[in-house]
Formats: sequence, C-alpha cells, structure tokens
Amino acid sequence: MSHVNGAARGVVITGAGAICSLGDTRAAIHAALCDGRAGFGAPTVFGADLSCGYDVAEVRDFAPQTYLGERNLRPLDRTGRLAAVAAELALADSGWSVDRRRAHELGVILGTMFCSVRTIGEFDRRGQQAGPEYASPLDFSNTVLNAAAGQIAIWHNLRGVNSTISTGAASGLHAIGYGAQLIRAGRAAALMAGGAEELCFESFYGFLRANLLSHRDADRPGCAVPFDARRSGCALGEGAAFVVLESEETAANRGARVIGRIDGFAAAYDPRQDVDARREPYALAHAITGALADAGVPGSAVGAVSASANGSPMQDAREASAIRAAIGSRTAVTAVKSGVGETLGASGALQVMMMLESLQTGRLPGIVGLEDPDPAIDLDLVAVQPRPIRASRALVTASAVEGNCCALVVSAG
Repeated sequence: MSHVNGAARGVVITGAGAICSLGDTRAAIHAALCDGRAGFGAPTVFGADLSCGYDVAEVRDFAPQTYLGERNLRPLDRTGRLAAVAAELALADSGWSVDRRRAHELGVILGTMFCSVRTIGEFDRRGQQAGPEYASPLDFSNTVLNAAAGQIAIWHNLRGVNSTISTGAASGLHAIGYGAQLIRAGRAAALMAGGAEELCFESFYGFLRANLLSHRDADRPGCAVPFDARRSGCALGEGAAFVVLESEETAANRGARVIGRIDGFAAAYDPRQDVDARREPYALAHAITGALADAGVPGSAVGAVSASANGSPMQDAREASAIRAAIGSRTAVTAVKSGVGETLGASGALQVMMMLESLQTGRLPGIVGLEDPDPAIDLDLVAVQPRPIRASRALVTASAVEGNCCALVVSAG
C-alpha cells in the first residue's frame, strides 16, 4: 500500500473541469444527478446495431471546437479531444492563463484505462487491409497509452511533469493521488490531474465478451444501478475530468480561490479477485484506512462517501464490505456512475468533482434508479433523492475489476 506523507506540504484544489454525458460544468453535472437524471441512450459513436441493445452514457453531439476554437484538431483523436476540452475548462476555472503557463511550469497526470484503443484498432485494420503504406501517421502518433497526456501538454503548453497512470477504473483517482504525492514531496508546485476515456466499439465489445455489462431488464431497459438487488453489471460511459492541484504556498502566492483540499490518499492491489465478497475485503479496506491515517482523521470524521460502484454484483459487494470494515455503515454513500456510467479512467476525477460540489452545496446526489437496495450491502445508501449533508470532509473510493483500488480523503476549500 502506498500513501502520501502527511507531514509534507498541503495540497489544495484551485479549479476543475469536466465533460461527460450529463454536461460540461461541475454544477450542471451535479444538478443533473440531484434531479435523478442519467445520461444513457443508444450509441452514435459506433453503430447502434453493434451495441446489441445495450445503452451507453455518451457525450452526444460532441463539438470540441466550441471549447478549443478553430485550431487544427486533426492530431487529436476522441480521447485526446475529450481530455483537451476538460483541461481547457479546468485551466479557465483555476485562473491558469496562457501567460501564467508561459511563466510557470504546470504539469499533467492523466489516468486512463484504454486511452486511444479505437485509434489503435483503426491503425491495425488499415495496415492489414490496405497495406502498411496506407496506415495513417496521425493514427500512429495516438497508438501509445500516453498519447492523450502528451497531446494536451502540447495543446495547452504544459511544461511540467507529464505522466500517465493506467490502473483500470481506478486510474483517474490514482492520478489525483499521485499528483498530490508529487506536490507534497516538493517535486511539483502545480499540476492538473484526472482522467479521460472515450466510448468505442473495441472497449464496448471487450466488456460485452467479458460479461461485465448489465443484462437487459424489461422493467428498466439499459439501466445499471449500483447496489441494487437486481444489478447485473455496468453500463459504459465516457468523458474527461481534471482538477488543478497546487501547494498551499503556490496557491496563496497567486491569490487563487481554493475549492477543496487533498487530505489523504492510499492505494493498494488485491490479486484475489476470485474470493467470496463476504470474506475480508483486504485491499480496498486497507486503502481506505491508509487514506484516513494519511489525513490524520478517524473514519467518523468522514461525512459522505462517493463509491465507485457501477452495478457489478461482486465488485459492488466487495466495495460495500470494504467501506463497512473501514468506517462502518452509518455514513451516507452515493454512486455517481448510476448517472454517468462506468467512465473508467475518468470516473475517479468525476467522483472527486461531484463530492466537492456536494460539500459546497450541502446536497449529496442520490443513486439514480436505486429503488430496490440489496439488503446484503448494509450501507446508508442515498437512494434516488438527494440528501442534505453538513460535512466538511468526504471519502472517494475507486476499485477496478482486476484488483487495483485506492481511496482519497477530500475536504471543502
């Protein structure tokens, strides 16, 4: 288990930006979740006939020029464009202007599970079908996992550290935790951290063949509901989200608005994914207790939990068991993937943004569609309707099917 040295410099959040199926501002996404809206529908980024009737949470009518202007977007594939847009929104929200980026280093830590897997598939198909000489050089530049991080650094003139984290669905939250580690260790003064993931047939088909998607339900078609008694899998989504992290000193020196703080972080890995969910939930429970220890607070200090639950029967049960083991069962728990889908690398950053908005507004979104909670979960689940909360600190968890997991303790600015 890795964690942040709590004795080092404090880390604050000075801005955030996101785009997903429910909107392009944290206020709009949070309001949609509080209203019980979900962003699911038939896919348009690949043929609906290929989706086998499954719904997805797609960023519909995505027009990156609206945010990025008329500069040449050809070098960026869909993952890169989603990431570039979220980065643009985060930079504007935090006050990191073009001039400031010229004068001061700003890095980027991007979390992603598949990054440009569609581009990789297209490059391979074109080379096989038409011959290697017809494979696109533009596609080739996006066939590496760190392509999106490099592209947005070029696009936004980010001259600091540039890293890509790939730990499955935990990637985005892991990126934020790693970014906090760099700042606390004095290896960076400011950076953006978050994640990005695009919808494409290649990743969809992989989840379909792995039997990870929710089974179609005549009563609730296309709906994957975390912690529900009838849950049978997830529904894929897409998007990108970044928070701007700075040392307290850096933020204070430039008079930046602080919207949140990173209090503690820890990560772990559980290779025993085949064990019964009712047994001790080793890794995630250790990550949660590690994050709390890093923050220097007990579990009772956490006023709300944003769980990474996505509707998977075993993963939801294991996460619930970990939360109970680490902090008990009396803390309010929500799951934003009920509205935005399983956005993989982007999910952890979206969760952090929604929790910060919840702490600021005093409203914790309910779990969209949760009408029949699984009694075996035994948590204080926020079902459908938002719940008023009076809390200054919260826990965000991330858990991936292959065993990666992490936890982050955040507080209001």
